[in-house]
Amino acid sequence: MKSMNNKKLPLWLIILLAGFPQLSETIYSPALPAITTSLQTNNHWVQWTLSIYFMGFASGVFIWGRVSDYTGRRFAMLFGIIVYLVGSLICLFSSSIGCLFIARAIQAFGANAGSVITQTMLREYFSEKERGRIFASMAIALSFAPAIGPVIGGVLSHYFGWRSNFLVLLLIVVIILFLSYLYLPETLIPVKKVVII
Repeated sequence: MKSMNNKKLPLWLIILLAGFPQLSETIYSPALPAITTSLQTNNHWVQWTLSIYFMGFASGVFIWGRVSDYTGRRFAMLFGIIVYLVGSLICLFSSSIGCLFIARAIQAFGANAGSVITQTMLREYFSEKERGRIFASMAIALSFAPAIGPVIGGVLSHYFGWRSNFLVLLLIVVIILFLSYLYLPETLIPVKKVVII
């Protein structure tokens, strides 16, 4: 059940990867009124950025598992983080609500890799007995995201403007990408091909 390379699968990294999509959404929410004013639009359209995030996130469910089957878990995860990073960059520099719609969809699609692939990696790396303990630890850690995200987002938006929310998310995801590059193992076990002579 262990990884095919020499790296261990750190629990703290799995928690970061699985929890970041949730933290990302809760940090963003308090910035909605400021975005409405800044982009000179109405609250209805800005509220749609929340729905678009969930649609983009849901679309990733159908894609990332298949991608990781072909490319490996590690590569797919790193690529998903990069997609999220690109979406966050576009969010940061969005000058219209239409641009923000597209950026949020890209951001959410990339974020879904953290949700889908981490669960797959956990199943491949840990035994069934170990997984119960791991999932319990993750549930406790992830329960804090909905509580701290709005507080962080509210402070950032109030004191530094709504773009600071995306700037902080961008900085966090760069750190996560770097840590994943260093510590994330490959857990996909290659299928051995049988040659019939």
